[in-house]
Amino acid sequence: MTTTTTKKKVAKKRALRSPANKTFAIKSGPALKMWRQGRGITRPLFAQIADCSERTLATYEGKARLPAKFSRPVEESIRLILALEELAGDNAALKEWLQKPNAAFDRRTPLSLITAGEVDVLWAMVHQIRQGAFA
Repeated sequence: MTTTTTKKKVAKKRALRSPANKTFAIKSGPALKMWRQGRGITRPLFAQIADCSERTLATYEGKARLPAKFSRPVEESIRLILALEELAGDNAALKEWLQKPNAAFDRRTPLSLITAGEVDVLWAMVHQIRQGAFA
């Protein structure tokens, strides 16, 4: 009985810490730029993750309010970055990992998966690691 209660408590703590449960309040371009720069993420890298051009990102970073059509890709990109950052440990390790060929992805880079629209492969990996499937 004690083991079940302990496992539930640990799972609940993980769920509370999980980036998926965080609310993203980035509604303006300057807030997005500040968030991105605070994490050391370059404009070209974030543009690739958000599936937009650098010019589009630069334009929207100057707007007082992000357009509705751009808010969703931004929020999804931020959620992915936070989840991967949690697993990588820090920003520098994450940036290196994103650009390194990975045997788990048939020697493709995680960034190439993102740009090819295969972000679900990365989310599956995040889920498996969080569940301890690789332990």
